[in-house]
Amino acid sequence: MKKSLALAGSLLAVHLAAAPLAVYKGDLSDKLPGWEFKPSKPKNGLTYNEFEGYYPDKGGKLSSNLIKLDKAPGEGAYYRLKFDAAAPERAYQGVDFFDAEGKLLPDNYDVIYPGERRAYERVIYAMPKADSIRVFFQSTSGIRAWDLSVEKVDAAAAQKYCDDLYATLPPLKFQAPADAMKLLPRTAEALKTGKPWHVVMLGDSIMQDAFHSQFHSLLKREFPKSNCQFTISMRGGTGCWLYCQPEEFKKYVLNEKPDLLIIGGISNYNKSMNPTGTEAMEIVVREAKKQLGCEVLLLSGALSVDSRKHDDKNPGQPLPAQVWSYEQDGHVQSCYKPQELAEMAARQGVAVWDLATPTYTWLYASGKPYQWFSRDYVHSGERGKQVIGRTLVEYFKTAK
Repeated sequence: MKKSLALAGSLLAVHLAAAPLAVYKGDLSDKLPGWEFKPSKPKNGLTYNEFEGYYPDKGGKLSSNLIKLDKAPGEGAYYRLKFDAAAPERAYQGVDFFDAEGKLLPDNYDVIYPGERRAYERVIYAMPKADSIRVFFQSTSGIRAWDLSVEKVDAAAAQKYCDDLYATLPPLKFQAPADAMKLLPRTAEALKTGKPWHVVMLGDSIMQDAFHSQFHSLLKREFPKSNCQFTISMRGGTGCWLYCQPEEFKKYVLNEKPDLLIIGGISNYNKSMNPTGTEAMEIVVREAKKQLGCEVLLLSGALSVDSRKHDDKNPGQPLPAQVWSYEQDGHVQSCYKPQELAEMAARQGVAVWDLATPTYTWLYASGKPYQWFSRDYVHSGERGKQVIGRTLVEYFKTAK
């Protein structure tokens, strides 16, 4: 009898653990208790988002109440969002994250595709310091959403989300150099042995897109013993010209205590700042090694602006396959100096990985319409994020 009661109790506990954190039935609007709508207030057509920077107005925002996460403090965890949505043109869905004190953390933006009502299922990652979330929908021309649910899932569910999405994309034809992890021996060891390891990604909203590709779930599949926690530390439109300043370095790097610091994004080369570019990045690298003793990985700029030749009058037309080259891409040139970065990395004895070449080679060869992978002019939607994340995994896999 006692065994039967114990079994029933354990089954009940499993059932309760699997219950959704939040369920909102029907039409989502500010008429629902706890939900609110805030109209946008653009200035000269631009609005400011702390984690994206200044960009064209994305419209008014419909937000849920705060949803408390059912995870242990200091634990990263995955959550699945299910909802229906419809919009006359490209719109947005995202998640705001908050720490235990209510401080806003870097968000996660995704795209709502134009068209009639359709079902969406997405998996998000809540980093260790995240304590609660707020789901939002945003549009300049109107959006409708229905039947939202939020539930905790495991890494396997995040992997399936990535795999299902990747199956809809042209394949990424990229194999990382075999020695990619040569200068990251402690990280390679941690991946294989399960030593607790904190990975901090420093940069801008493009680094945030990489972070929210859920590449870490795929890394867990490649290295089942691994015990890594991941944190994004960033400000929109910001690079090492800010993070190299002593107080900002303390806030964005030192206080996060990384075992591996990954520096990247497209905002490091700001000509109006001094120091800037590779010089500012080198200061951050040097201070991270000196004050933290952590390993450091430098990334080139990754997939962002769709720089392919296209017809503005027919943006939805598939584009012919094109060949990408750094020398002909002014956008990538403005955010990534290959020779300078390689020389600095050699001076500091740190790793450097090129994300631009594999991701833009994929884009140019894809044959997909202009901005098919994007959520806005600068940023990736779930499709582009997946390409960035898969590229990162290919590099990490060489630790085997």
